[in-house]
Amino acid sequence: MRTLLIVLWPVTLFILVVGIRESVAANAVRRRLGGLEREPLIHAQRTLDAGTKKVPRSLKERWSMGPAAAALRLRISEYLLFRALSFIVPFLLGLLLRGVVGGLILGLVGLLGLTFYFRFKQRRWLQQAEEALPEFLRGVTSALRAGSSLSQAMGLVAQETPGPLGDEVRRILKREALGFGTAETLQEMSRRIPSRDLGLAVMAISIQREVGGSLADVLENITHTIVDRQRLKSEIRVLSAQGRYSGWLLTVLPFGLGLLLWFTDPSYMGSLLSTHIGWGMLGGSLVSVSIGGVIINRLVKAPEM
Repeated sequence: MRTLLIVLWPVTLFILVVGIRESVAANAVRRRLGGLEREPLIHAQRTLDAGTKKVPRSLKERWSMGPAAAALRLRISEYLLFRALSFIVPFLLGLLLRGVVGGLILGLVGLLGLTFYFRFKQRRWLQQAEEALPEFLRGVTSALRAGSSLSQAMGLVAQETPGPLGDEVRRILKREALGFGTAETLQEMSRRIPSRDLGLAVMAISIQREVGGSLADVLENITHTIVDRQRLKSEIRVLSAQGRYSGWLLTVLPFGLGLLLWFTDPSYMGSLLSTHIGWGMLGGSLVSVSIGGVIINRLVKAPEM
């Protein structure tokens, strides 16, 4: 036990030092934001939510209006089916190998794995949409200055916009052709793409339609703001990458290694799972790893922008 403590203390100290260093670097970048404050963006999102005219009631409607349906390209029935299979198939496999306990463990691992995969896919989809937003707004601004209406400008630029943003813009243009209002379709797009940058642009368009003014100039200023925000967000992600990946690795590694040893050589883990001391050690390690993971996550968490 003393040898184990001697080995673990330097590792723990190293993790804390790395996490503190990454946290200080992220805070330094956040102080450089200057005029790019969070409050206008939060107010923009609240204004959009308050101005929503149609509130979906059924589960199918809420799913179709949400970002998960847009990112995963799945119906609600298909999504629930995948979630059920991600638990049932590993559960049956674990039941054959190590009984009910093994089945429950593998079932939970499969369910968590699919959840993390869906979240990763949604984050990547949202990131692609946000990266394409500045170029899209520049194209809309140029089309507006050339004399096109907003719908015509969005239609012209959407044809050249790849990826998630182009698909969503073409979707709302089709809904406009079916009789839906421009404000309603824009608010629906901001719900399906939960980006603060897009919410700010949609709010500006909604306000301009009510009070008048040059929409091209407003979109040009918003584009400059979005570009600066995305540059700073990328810098923060780079500065905090080492701490984030270290936290994930050190949190997942003990559980993954323990499960691997238990399924490959149960006798090696027999004493740990069949005695009160072993269960106590498992409980203590679970608590310690959880606390360590929370601390590392708090230290390296990037500021919201």
